[in-house]
Amino acid sequence: MTEETEAPHPVGKVVGENLKALRQSKRITQGALASELVRTGLNWKRTQISDLESERRETLDLGALVVLGQALGVQLRDFFAGDGDVMLTPRSEYPKSWAKASRADLRGWLSGEDATLTVMGSDNVRAALDHWDRQGRSIPIEADAAFAERYGVDVRDVVQAAEQMWDGSLTEERDRRVATLGDLPVAERQAKQGHITRQLTAALLKWMQADGTVGADS
Repeated sequence: MTEETEAPHPVGKVVGENLKALRQSKRITQGALASELVRTGLNWKRTQISDLESERRETLDLGALVVLGQALGVQLRDFFAGDGDVMLTPRSEYPKSWAKASRADLRGWLSGEDATLTVMGSDNVRAALDHWDRQGRSIPIEADAAFAERYGVDVRDVVQAAEQMWDGSLTEERDRRVATLGDLPVAERQAKQGHITRQLTAALLKWMQADGTVGADS
């Protein structure tokens, strides 16, 4: 069973908590801030500011963040005060993955103090990729990571089983089969890719149940 990884806080939550503190420190009401945002071209109502400060929004686009900073007279780095990691991309359920960076690194990068920014993926997928990097191998594992998360197994075990079946990862076998379909409209290709993925997943699940890697009731 894979170890549960605690997700970092989404950008919306981090910005929201700091927006509230910055706004209150400047004694600006949500209504007054909303009016200032409208004057600068961001057509937000007071309720949208309230939603952000109440951490009900996971994402926030860069343009809105810039306008918020201008309206409050603060730097972008000020929205990332505090400690901990920030989720930079929307959360993916299968696999549970995201890109993240520490608040301290983001502040340094946004202020121009540090030209480098370390962005990391979720721990379980990153550990698997690092494992193959040490072996000098490059393996696409998008579908394998989804399988591993869904059935609670190590993604390395998934790839190993897939290689026994198809001489490549689940992702590679899916992509090989999709490639044989030739040129198709995008929607049709996506539908067929989903169908192929489900077929391969069912076959791989049966294989891994037979060898005991995945429980028979999965």
